[in-house]
Amino acid sequence: MNQHQNPPPPRKNAARRVTVEAQYTGQRIDNFLHRTLGATHGELPRSLIYRILRTGEVRINSQRAKPTTRVSTGDEIRIPPLHHRPDRDPNDPDAPVTVPNYWLERAATLIVFEDDDLLIVNKPGGLAVHGGSNIPFGLIDLMRQHLDNPPLLELAHRIDRDTSGLVVLAKSLATLGHIQNQFRPEGNAEKTYLTLVHGHWPDHLTRIDVSLRKWQGEGEAHRVVVDPQGKPAVTHFSTLAANAHASLLKVGLETGRTHQIRVHAAHAGYPVIGDSKYGQRILDKRLSPKAGERHTLLLHAAALTLHHPVNGALLKLVAPVPDTWGAWTDALNLAVPTEFTAKSPS
Repeated sequence: MNQHQNPPPPRKNAARRVTVEAQYTGQRIDNFLHRTLGATHGELPRSLIYRILRTGEVRINSQRAKPTTRVSTGDEIRIPPLHHRPDRDPNDPDAPVTVPNYWLERAATLIVFEDDDLLIVNKPGGLAVHGGSNIPFGLIDLMRQHLDNPPLLELAHRIDRDTSGLVVLAKSLATLGHIQNQFRPEGNAEKTYLTLVHGHWPDHLTRIDVSLRKWQGEGEAHRVVVDPQGKPAVTHFSTLAANAHASLLKVGLETGRTHQIRVHAAHAGYPVIGDSKYGQRILDKRLSPKAGERHTLLLHAAALTLHHPVNGALLKLVAPVPDTWGAWTDALNLAVPTEFTAKSPS
């Protein structure tokens, strides 16, 4: 459906109907639903998608669909009411997510770019991109409520909860697909991160090509580990400032694996400051400019270059580092380039 022809939001407990756009022709219905409903971003479990397919509640042109059924341009997909809301009031599963007024009042200050097709924000560290177990709301909920619940608003990609910086949200399915294609390894989007790491990063270490694998031990939180049998992961590093205690790095990604920058930096022996999962808490405390203060992850998605999904214009966006970086860079005598130091949310 064209973004100018989106239907009004469905009524409570009403089925939803979506028309398949040309770029999704040939896609399996289960994958189409994952994308459309945001399941790939963790908002819905995959088991729920397969349940509504198995029970015949999903219809393509009024016909029951199997998970392997492929969709075509113009197909009308009927999606039943969904009642899985683990982050909502269990006594009212259809109740909306409650976003605290504190966040709603500052939502406008997070926006870096907005038009009829895109919303790009500078996400604060500590705010998850979506809600989930023990996370009552996320960036997507915040922005949907700030925009008064638009017909469609979806995350085009994600960054870690503790990482700050640029996140792109799409206002139509066409835009969503276009942006996601740009973020693929073969796409033309470029993301630049800034990070502060422990130690003096060696000048010769400009590229790390080490495969990564997700791992979770019994009763333990999931981690990402270096494994030759894992998925390929390539990270590029350049030093902006350094001394014996710490280094300010500019980082680029060829691949987008979970925790990639953090794991590669730790693997090289220079963990990201404030990284509670892969870092060095003792070193964090030793360098901390404020004794006893919680150490935030000093990793920031600082710049993004991509093509506008409708008019093709080249967008070059910058998100200044959080104010919380100032105490660290001052204490460590490391200067952040001026293009990344304008006033921004903490």
